[in-house]
Amino acid sequence: MSLVSAAAHHQEELTRGEECQNCGATSTKLACCSRCRGAWFCSTKCQRAYWPFHKQWCKKNDFADAVERREPKFARWMRKHGKQAVLKDDEVDRLDRKVVTQEDMYGRANPKPTPPNFDADDMRKMRAAEEARLLALREDDATVAWREIKVPDALGLELDRYKWRQNQSFVEIFVKLPRGTTKSDVDVSLSATRLSIRVRGDVIVNGDLFAAIKAELSTWVIIDGVLEMSLLKKNRRGHYDNGCDNSHTYWRSLVSGDARALAPEAPKEYYDSEYEIDAPMSHNARQSSSRPMISGRGGRR
Repeated sequence: MSLVSAAAHHQEELTRGEECQNCGATSTKLACCSRCRGAWFCSTKCQRAYWPFHKQWCKKNDFADAVERREPKFARWMRKHGKQAVLKDDEVDRLDRKVVTQEDMYGRANPKPTPPNFDADDMRKMRAAEEARLLALREDDATVAWREIKVPDALGLELDRYKWRQNQSFVEIFVKLPRGTTKSDVDVSLSATRLSIRVRGDVIVNGDLFAAIKAELSTWVIIDGVLEMSLLKKNRRGHYDNGCDNSHTYWRSLVSGDARALAPEAPKEYYDSEYEIDAPMSHNARQSSSRPMISGRGGRR
């Protein structure tokens, strides 16, 4: 498929409405791409499979995100047409008066507008306003991303400092980071049986895991101010330890000895959750999110 035909196909997919871009499913449980918010997927597997095609057009639109709640139709129009900003008429007039003047334009062979006359105070105010706008957007992204992380009943817990959930193959951990947190502020130590997460020296998780994991195939990323970890269970569906069955793959808590534990028996929803029988994907393939990220792998800091 040529680049032109691929672009046409992708644009056609985006304009069909809320259906999975990979398989075409139209169920009510579709999830929207959190970066471009213009593509829909029925599962993480479909998002991973379609990512090589979607990544060329997946771009964040801060302005559309900012007006999404107040004017959803306008936001969709901006994303569809690739518009980054639309100025009001009075704002355009103000900028025209500031940047372009008509002084001595008449009678000149090659009239040229005078250069901008922004002074140092104007520049400081514009920089301060832009920095405040970007900080507000980043804070809003983190708040929205944290709120959108759902933990199904009996498949995990929402605690004060973090959330965790599970299916028959993976355990996922989410930690909301303070504003301005960088990769150097996050210290993750992960082995087959132990996990430690510290943020700016503050201990979030530290202890022996409820069960063993495949540390070399577990990953962590920082996306929109949230630390996200994916731990591959060693004893999981299709890869049972000796003498174990599917009921033994259920984790009652994230770390051993935690008083905040789930029920002893796995609920029916657990056996209906996703699982992987085949060998897990590579690290790069598992980074299915289309948002900017900082990443790491188990067994390293």
